Parts: sequence; structure tokens; C-alpha cells
Amino acid sequence: MSERWARAALTAYRYAGAAAYPLIGPYVAWRASRGKEDRARRRERYGVAGRPRPEGPVIWIHAASVGETIAVVPLVESILDYGVNVVLTTGTVTSAKVADERLGSRIIHQYVPLDLKPAVSRFLDHWRPELAIIAESEIWPMTILELGARNVPQVLVNGRLSDRFFHEVKERSDS
Repeated sequence: MSERWARAALTAYRYAGAAAYPLIGPYVAWRASRGKEDRARRRERYGVAGRPRPEGPVIWIHAASVGETIAVVPLVESILDYGVNVVLTTGTVTSAKVADERLGSRIIHQYVPLDLKPAVSRFLDHWRPELAIIAESEIWPMTILELGARNVPQVLVNGRLSDRFFHEVKERSDS
């Protein structure tokens, strides 16, 4: 994909998100009525913090669901050993329970904000992370763009390449 097409796709994504923003509230409410969102913490999906920001450095770690949450526990524990605050975001009720069971009050858990500029900006304005670590195979363009605009370093710790893509890259590098 050329840079021009990539910029056009990101611009379209941004405008689609802005257009959909008023419709998101009813959708999140519907999900909460089905037990797929924590009814009491729905505002976190809009980037509204559930707790005050602690003093000192904050590292934001995002683990999408249960598997990723379990996978990052040793990393989180290692970071906590350095006395650094961790805000762990997850996207599901079940992964939030796993985070609470395994890490408890040693971390600050928040639900990940929706990948819409107002939600991501509100989240980042509050937490002001020094580093973002993402343990997910999905890419969230608005989140990445907002972190980049704020010069927050980003690390992907759970990336995957398909076998087909890996072989294509390997062939290109061999030639």
C-alpha cells in the first residue's frame, strides 16, 4: 500500500469513527445488558478514568482478552518490581476478572478505550503513560496515532505474522 493510500485509509477511519461516535453509546449499553460490558464501568470505554493517576512513572499495558492477560502477568510483575505504576487495560469482562485474580490491587485496571479519538485522547490525557506495551494481535490505528502524536514509545509484545506473509517477506529479503 502506498503512503498516499495509507493516509487516505487512516483519514477515512478517523471520519468514520467521528460519524459513529453518537451511535456507540446505545451499542455499549446493549452490550452491557448482555453481560459483555461491566455496567458500572462503561464510562471507561470512553476514556473516563476510574481512578486518579498515581505519582511517578506509569506504563500502560494493554492485553485484549484472557489469553493475552495471562501472558503479560510475568511482564507486569517484573515492571512492578521496579516500583513503576502499571495501568493494565483489557477489553472483556472475563479478562478483567483474570487481571484482578492474578494482580489485584498491585495494578490499576481500566477497560481499554474505544479506538475513537475523543476516547483515546481522554484516556491518554489522564494517564499520561511514559510507555505503551500492547499484547494484542489487532492493531488500533487511532490509539497508535495518538500515542505517536504524544511521543509515547510503543512496544508490541504479542505480534504475529501469518506463514504466507512471513514467506513473502523472507523472499523479498533474500532477493
